[in-house]
Amino acid sequence: MIERWLGNPLWRKELRQRMRSGRTVLAMSLYLFVIGTVAFVFMYVNVQGQTLLLQPTRTAELFMFLSYLQLAMISFVTPGIAAGAISGERERQTLSVLLTTPLSPGSIIIAKFISSISFLLLLIIMTLPLYSIVFLFGGVVPSQVLAVFGEQCITLLTIASVSVFWSTLLRKTGWSTVLSYATVAMMFLGSAIIGYFLDDLANHSPDEEIIQWIAGFCYSINPVYMQASLEATLGFITPAFHQPAVAAIFVVVTNHNLASSTAWLTFLIVYLVGSLLLLLASIWRLRPGAFILLKKRAVKWLLR
Repeated sequence: MIERWLGNPLWRKELRQRMRSGRTVLAMSLYLFVIGTVAFVFMYVNVQGQTLLLQPTRTAELFMFLSYLQLAMISFVTPGIAAGAISGERERQTLSVLLTTPLSPGSIIIAKFISSISFLLLLIIMTLPLYSIVFLFGGVVPSQVLAVFGEQCITLLTIASVSVFWSTLLRKTGWSTVLSYATVAMMFLGSAIIGYFLDDLANHSPDEEIIQWIAGFCYSINPVYMQASLEATLGFITPAFHQPAVAAIFVVVTNHNLASSTAWLTFLIVYLVGSLLLLLASIWRLRPGAFILLKKRAVKWLLR
């Protein structure tokens, strides 16, 4: 089974085509330059020209800033790369050729999915040496970095599966891109806004416990709050907590106990199981005549 997936010709073709592109090298170089510049500017501003080393609390703030910057990159770039995985083949009129090859729909979807996330995973791995700056001055240990990176990889997989699903369902790359970004907006902004209004509603409702539970669920599927809960659990008690925007996030983390195993179990189930279901739905949709088959089964069930 492993040899079969590794020998997938579509996967190998997509990886070679993407990684040999000059734009890929330029994008990776530019990303590392921006992240590195931000890190060194942050260090210089906090040192303020002194020869003293950075304090561990300051380096912890740097790690938090870089981790949220990387999370924003994942949420912004992933739909742009993965949303045209299948719809792009339709627009180039090459999807029908793929479907006539010995490759199964599952092989095609998995190959497109892996090729979409490979570039972003490479970007995440390439930033690891930059975090050696944080290790140099203290405040963060490797296990903390790996924990945050793990949460970001799960978020990346989910966003990519959502984008591939819309790309498979719709015929136009433009529409699949728009809906992919709309879904990401719901994950990051929509869940936070709903949770905020539910918190406010719970203060004036007799069903406070139920509303608070729904609000907690909304926050537990938000990558920003879950990353904040992880950093709070790891003990990043720094002056940044006193900034209003950052403090508001960590207040929600404390009030809804998002650092608990229940909240993390909810996050993992929704994201991992949701990603698997979306990929299965994409595989089923890629089958020729899938909607016609569903229509026939629905009519047969209604007439039964």
